[in-house]
Amino acid sequence: MKKFLFSLVLGLFTTIIFANNVQITNLTRSGNTISFDISWENSWYLDQTYHDAVWIFVKQAPNGGPAWQHVDLVPFAVGSGFQTLTPSDQKGIFLRRNTNGNGTSSTSLTLSCQGLIGAFQDLKVMAIEMVYIPEGDFYAGDGASSGRIAAGDDVSMPIEITSDGPLTCGTSATDIQYASGVCEDIPASFPVGYDAFYMMKYSITQQQYVDFLNCLSRDQQENRVLADITGSTVTNYYVMSDGTVPDKGNVIRCDVNVGTGPITFYCDRNNNGIANEADDGMNRACNYLSGADWVAYLDWSGLRPMSFLEAEKASRGPLLPVQNEFSWGSTLWNDNGTLENAGTDSEKWSNSYIDGGISTYDDDVIRVGANAPSSGASRELSNATFYGVIDLGNNPGDFYIHNAYVSTFSAEDGDGILTGNGAANVNSWPDYETINSTRIKIPVQTFGISTLSIALTGASNGGGGRGVRSNF
Repeated sequence: MKKFLFSLVLGLFTTIIFANNVQITNLTRSGNTISFDISWENSWYLDQTYHDAVWIFVKQAPNGGPAWQHVDLVPFAVGSGFQTLTPSDQKGIFLRRNTNGNGTSSTSLTLSCQGLIGAFQDLKVMAIEMVYIPEGDFYAGDGASSGRIAAGDDVSMPIEITSDGPLTCGTSATDIQYASGVCEDIPASFPVGYDAFYMMKYSITQQQYVDFLNCLSRDQQENRVLADITGSTVTNYYVMSDGTVPDKGNVIRCDVNVGTGPITFYCDRNNNGIANEADDGMNRACNYLSGADWVAYLDWSGLRPMSFLEAEKASRGPLLPVQNEFSWGSTLWNDNGTLENAGTDSEKWSNSYIDGGISTYDDDVIRVGANAPSSGASRELSNATFYGVIDLGNNPGDFYIHNAYVSTFSAEDGDGILTGNGAANVNSWPDYETINSTRIKIPVQTFGISTLSIALTGASNGGGGRGVRSNF
């Protein structure tokens, strides 16, 4: 990721934040309207059913103040060959191709910012790559993974999801059960995966999490990192792993002397105190996230957590299950080799681009998409799901909403606003601030995308995640 700062008329400032492979250039502003060019790599569109997109959202700091607030958006103009989708809540916009093609997408975009506060504002424009998961039937449960969902009449058979309606525990072929023996009806309000949604193409990166931290108040920041940052000096300045050196590939840090106001965080793989150098690991997947960190980032971004059924739909598509399969459609996985081009935008394992996913659990996280070759990519070579989501459940594991929360969780997207202590404020999401044990996918541990019941307590080197959005 990179960041550019533009000085505009009357002391207004606009910052561009990059997600993996997204480039925003030539930014201009006139009143409440912003215009820019945008491009991203490895994009595709095939008759709308199969396509990727970019989720774009904006934050404002009224009168240059320390607190960043969400901005509602309305698209004004977009270049030929592309279209925008505007959710009813206007918390961001989706940008995608609208003609068949693949490769690098490039276009121009003009947005109207709604509800700007104050005479002057600093604005940050942010973009996250997403993948479309279309409406349709799919199979849940692989017949073998521990804790899997299954058909009510045969625990070795998957259940076919054919609507967005409720699922009832029972003993018929259309009922559900779990291999664990504990079952709870799934109400219609729970996202079972049938309806269309967008999912982040990659895990939350370390630069994305840095951008998030740098938009929070000091009180909020203190609750979104593992280290103690309450004083004017920070001893363990690698704040996610709570140490003085990078650990398990996490390179997010702050200075030692931080004062009393909001702290500026940055990536520093080589521990030389210089922020965001070319080999500082900005595009690595972010680990050491707790469940509370995960849902806070998603709420702040206008996204939401995915359910365990949505994770299976995104992974398997309409295909029949393979027992103990990972999200890339097979049971193949490999221990990683040695790290090459460490921290750079070409970082990879020495054995990247081989059949079968490469597990990173208990080892350093790596650049998102590092195992996907630039050409000739199969699902296994790319660690890709049926629809093109990369490393789902791997590099590191992905949080999701477990079946224990089916009675309370609904497909309510984040509103861009956090509580005063930096927690997600969506009532229908689990309260990860008070629930210590949360749920996570770790393929090398759980042996299959269908496993439901692996627990993670607090922040861990294995904790990472991504988000989805169903309102578009």
